[in-house]
Amino acid sequence: MSFLLPFHRKPIVTAVSIVAALSAWLPCGRAQIVNLSSGNSAASVNLGSQAGMDSWTINGQNQLNQQWFWYRIDNDPTGQHSIDTIGAPVVNANGNSVDAVYTSAGLFSLDITYTLNGGNPGTWTSDITENISISNLSGSALNFHFFQYSDFALAGSSGGETAAIFQNGGFFSKANVTKGPNGLSETIDQPLANEAEADLGTATLSRLNQGSPYTLNNSLGSGPDPNLDATWALEWDFTIDVNGSVDVIKDKKLSVAPIPEPTALSLALLGAGAFILRRKRLPA
Repeated sequence: MSFLLPFHRKPIVTAVSIVAALSAWLPCGRAQIVNLSSGNSAASVNLGSQAGMDSWTINGQNQLNQQWFWYRIDNDPTGQHSIDTIGAPVVNANGNSVDAVYTSAGLFSLDITYTLNGGNPGTWTSDITENISISNLSGSALNFHFFQYSDFALAGSSGGETAAIFQNGGFFSKANVTKGPNGLSETIDQPLANEAEADLGTATLSRLNQGSPYTLNNSLGSGPDPNLDATWALEWDFTIDVNGSVDVIKDKKLSVAPIPEPTALSLALLGAGAFILRRKRLPA
C-alpha cells in the first residue's frame, strides 16, 4: 500500500509551504502596513498608500481617519505628491515604533519615525511623536515643500468637531481639534510651520492632490459641521543645502472621554420601566 498523497494535492501543499517559508524570512523593509501597540492604544500605518496612519485606537475605539505626508520640489508643475509615491520604504518596526526611509535616488531621502506611547489600560489618553528628517542627495540646493494632513474622527464618529491652529511670530506652532470633552492637540517642537490650513471634510486633501502647486491658505479655524470632520494641514518650506538635512519634530496628544457606564439610578429606572411595561402587557 502506498502512503503518498494523491498527485493533485501536492501543488497545494507545496504552495502553502512556500508562502510560509517566505513569510518567515521576508525582510521588514518590504512591509507596507505596520501595526503599533502600547498600553491602552494601538495604531496602524499604511506606508505604501496615502491612507498613511489610518487608525489610532484607545481601549478599542478608533479616533483617526487619515494622517499622512505630501511633498513638492520647488514649483513642480505636477504639484504635490504623497510620500508613498517615492517608492517602497526601508522599514524597521519594533512594538510601539516604526521608522520608514523613502529614497528618491540622487535627489533626497525622507526618514519618518512614529512612536506610540499609550496610557495605562482603562485610561483614555495617548501620545504619538513624529520625527521627520529630510536629506539632500543632489548636487545643488534643494527647494523642498513638506506637508502634513490630518483628519481625526474623535469619539469614534465623524462630524461635530472644531479645529483651531495657533500662530507664533508669524509661524504656526500648534493645532487642536475638539468635540465635546474629546480633544487632540498637536504641538510642533521644531521648526514651526510656514503655512497652515483648517477646513472641513476632504477639501484640503483635494487641494493637495489637485495636480498643480498649492500653498496652504492660512485659514486658522473650521467647524463644527454635523457631518464633516474638522481637518487641518501644515506646510514647511525648506532650502536644503548640498549634503544637508532638516528635521521636523512633532507631538500629538489625544484625550477622549470614556463611554459612561450606567449608574445605579439609571439601572434602577430601566428596571422599573421594564416592570411597568410587563404589568401593562399582562392580561386582566
